[in-house]
Amino acid sequence: MNLLRALLLLCWSSCFFSVALRAQPKPGTGELKGMVLDSASREPVIGAVIFLEQEKSRGTSANINGQYSLRLPAGRQRLICTMVGMRPDTFTVFIDSGAVNNYTILLHELVNTYNVVVVSAGKYEQKLEDITVSMEVLKPALIESRNNISIDKALEQVPGLTILDNEPQIRGGSGFGFGVGSRVSTLIDGIPVMQGDVGRTEWQFIPIENAEQVEVIKGASSVLYGSSALSGVINIRTAYPREKPQTKVAVYSGVYSPPQNDSAKWWTGNAMQYGLTALHSRQIGRCDVVATVAGIYDHNYIGPPVKIAFFPTTDTINEQDVENRAARFSYQFRWRPKKNDRLNLGMNGSFMQAHNNFTLVWGNDSSGIYRAYPGTMTIQDQVIYFIDPFINYYTRGGFRHALRSRFFSTVNENSNNQSNSSRIYYAEYQFAKTLNVIENLNLTGGVVMNLTHSNATLFMAGGSPDNRLQNWSGYTQLDKKFWKVLNFSLGFRGEYFTINGSESVLRPIVRSGLNLKLGQATFLRYSYGQGYRYPTIAEKFIFTNAGGITIFPNPGIQPETSWNTEAGLKQGFKIGKFMGFADAAVFWQEYTNTIEYIYAVWKPDTVGFKFVNTGDTRVRGVEFSVMGEGFLYKKWKATLLGGYTYTLPQAMNPQLVFAQDNPAVGITPNQLSYSTTSTDTTDYILKYRFQHLAKCDLEISRTWLAFGASWRYYSHMQNIDKAFYILDAPNLPGSGISKYREKHSTGIHVMDARIAATIKGKYKAAFIVNNLLNLEYSLRPLKIESPRTFQVRFSVSI
Repeated sequence: MNLLRALLLLCWSSCFFSVALRAQPKPGTGELKGMVLDSASREPVIGAVIFLEQEKSRGTSANINGQYSLRLPAGRQRLICTMVGMRPDTFTVFIDSGAVNNYTILLHELVNTYNVVVVSAGKYEQKLEDITVSMEVLKPALIESRNNISIDKALEQVPGLTILDNEPQIRGGSGFGFGVGSRVSTLIDGIPVMQGDVGRTEWQFIPIENAEQVEVIKGASSVLYGSSALSGVINIRTAYPREKPQTKVAVYSGVYSPPQNDSAKWWTGNAMQYGLTALHSRQIGRCDVVATVAGIYDHNYIGPPVKIAFFPTTDTINEQDVENRAARFSYQFRWRPKKNDRLNLGMNGSFMQAHNNFTLVWGNDSSGIYRAYPGTMTIQDQVIYFIDPFINYYTRGGFRHALRSRFFSTVNENSNNQSNSSRIYYAEYQFAKTLNVIENLNLTGGVVMNLTHSNATLFMAGGSPDNRLQNWSGYTQLDKKFWKVLNFSLGFRGEYFTINGSESVLRPIVRSGLNLKLGQATFLRYSYGQGYRYPTIAEKFIFTNAGGITIFPNPGIQPETSWNTEAGLKQGFKIGKFMGFADAAVFWQEYTNTIEYIYAVWKPDTVGFKFVNTGDTRVRGVEFSVMGEGFLYKKWKATLLGGYTYTLPQAMNPQLVFAQDNPAVGITPNQLSYSTTSTDTTDYILKYRFQHLAKCDLEISRTWLAFGASWRYYSHMQNIDKAFYILDAPNLPGSGISKYREKHSTGIHVMDARIAATIKGKYKAAFIVNNLLNLEYSLRPLKIESPRTFQVRFSVSI
């Protein structure tokens, strides 16, 4: 036993002295240590790589505090420090043998495309990489180069976002509601711009020619933006003047190609488009002034209703009636008093008069596919405007107070006795402060009043054509940065709704998020948010008829709620002089009391649609996106925006009976559930969703010449309302929807192309082709998309 102990002691002693000897500095070496800092902010550069110039395998990286340590041979050594998005630094140091040598490395940030500042995520300015939610940013250069005459056409290129017959979908969070009750809130400068009674956005009304950037938040955003932000937010930020005055004028002209199916062309001659936009922006003393005008004419590719001999109709719609015509004027005025630089106030506004149409069902799936079914086209003459008085005040202590308001009026003179008008009175007081008691703590909060007055015989089910919807809310959000690498946000909102003084609801909701800076250009984020949406006046009280299809009211419909969670990784990259961001996200959102349009016999011998709470649903998925800008080769510059989104939108209880129909006396009512109202129940996929979306826009330019191309892919829409198949019964004229969907059961690829030349830096001519292959395709069932268009655009900027 003693001998065994002696041997163990000898082994332990040998190991100890061996480790101790290895820990001693080798003869002729020294230690180099220090910090890697951003030269401008003096913040640590996490993950920077330091290595010997002649021996690249000998190196290290900076830790979370920007510190590094590296053992090197004694003598003069030449090293390199690199970091994505920063200029490499080559430096020389002298290493003393057996000593610790200190050296601080300063890296300079490159001017790059991902230095983007956004405000929508927290209602204050943040770098895109620091936010805790998924967001895409659309720059005005892409909007202009594609000659998008309304913002919805530009939004088609945003990853994860689909415009389905004028209704925005984000990551499959909503289906199609026939123009009523959006789950995505559309804003101009942070204030809602959707019609109050129906919850719909008029895309032509948005002053696209003065867009500074478009910010798209993906996921529940109700804490900051209220009821309609159940699935996300589209915020169009407009631009104020710079020191140098600016004038832009653009004119364009275009023509529709005849459809691939010759028999489907309903127009004579050429179906033309043309328009003009103009902007003038300048500072006059201490005043900022912007004025824009736009005029739009579009012959339209959807024609008057088809004629069916044995179908009674009173349609008198002709070729001129279906034209799209609009004139818009917008302005911004801001005054900064000379005696108080901390105060500014002003008024913004926009006015539009338009003539357009809305088509519910195509004529048929062949010769009438570019025309309307009898009685299902509504002609609309519209006057819409808003005025936005505002005042901002900054205290000496750093408190920002903002009072913003909007009066928003819409008057729609519609055919088929479907006219409506609404007025919105919106006011928001907002405060923001960086608190000194706790370092890097931002406090944002406010109170909101949103009152909607509607007048329409459409909504008589409320007991009167006059309906009143009131919304009062208060919100607050805290954002704190820890250790210069971790951003934390926590928000709360209380929502109160009352309609016609007879129903009221109070609802609290919360959100939170984290963003961890893993490296100088690597950011890991996580967020959780709750959503809430109160039904619109139309969803509760609409009662009308279109082409024999009755729309029924549902005064008892309940609000929708949701929660959304997401984890994502944003990685900056640099390939030569091309730089940008790649982003990957995993998301999960669940809805309670999901509202959908359901077709059934809601009244004896009368079938039609009604908004109904259909139970719990869930949307899961993954998304990858990339954006970048820079030089690929010598003077060849590239701009890239693309992404892929996979969603799995499902009914959580497909057998749940959420309603029953109301047939004639003696007939047993049908039990309505997801299973009994769907055309395809495989995997319980929700209606009107695309499971796979892929998009890419690439522009390559050199000095005066630019080439661009866009591509979009939509997978086959698996599930729609079974009611549309019933419309194809043998004894009816039929829409052909079942036959069309069987024939077009694969994905849709849409391509656009463009070329532009710039002369003397201010004159620009462009040629644009949309739907390059002249594809006949449908995104929303029973509504065909545009055939190929050729456009030429001339602009001048001085």
